[in-house]
Amino acid sequence: MELLGKQTPAKWLLFGYDVPDEPSRIRVRLWRQLKSLGALYPQMSFCILPDSKDVRTRLHTLRSNANEFGSNVTLEAKAIDQRNFRTVFELFKEDLEKEYRELEEECGEFTEEIKNNLATGNLSQTEVSELEHALDGLERWFSSIRSRDFVSSTAQRKNRRLLNRCRNALLSFSEKAQPRLQNVSKTGSSAR
Repeated sequence: MELLGKQTPAKWLLFGYDVPDEPSRIRVRLWRQLKSLGALYPQMSFCILPDSKDVRTRLHTLRSNANEFGSNVTLEAKAIDQRNFRTVFELFKEDLEKEYRELEEECGEFTEEIKNNLATGNLSQTEVSELEHALDGLERWFSSIRSRDFVSSTAQRKNRRLLNRCRNALLSFSEKAQPRLQNVSKTGSSAR
């Protein structure tokens, strides 16, 4: 099926699992791995995954891991009509857009931190390194969301622009920090 000009899954995978509540790390690990496949958790005891070769391969490994701790079942599902298909599609779209909004907020905090550092004169190499690390994390997060985005969301384009602004802000910050770092280096070496 095609919505918004992009190929979307015509079928979904339902994966139910029953693992002990303790230790909680088992449940959390399974949840994170399923989310990385693009899983959506409605207010039910199963998740819906887009049906693709990659997801099936990765799910096979997850099922094997889950068997170590409890039982699980995988079902193949298809919406019984267009209305149900659209409902599932919209749930995925809302979930992706929520994650894009969270990333958007983090991008705003990133650029705000740069502004604050400039205002306070905090132009150290340590700060540049920390900001580079933070930007790497934002870019990995964006890549993770985008890899699960079959919706072709406008939020994806907006976040790509925001990340470009973050990169440009960091580049500008680094350029402003560089002369100060060179002066500190010269002062430190001439004081010897």
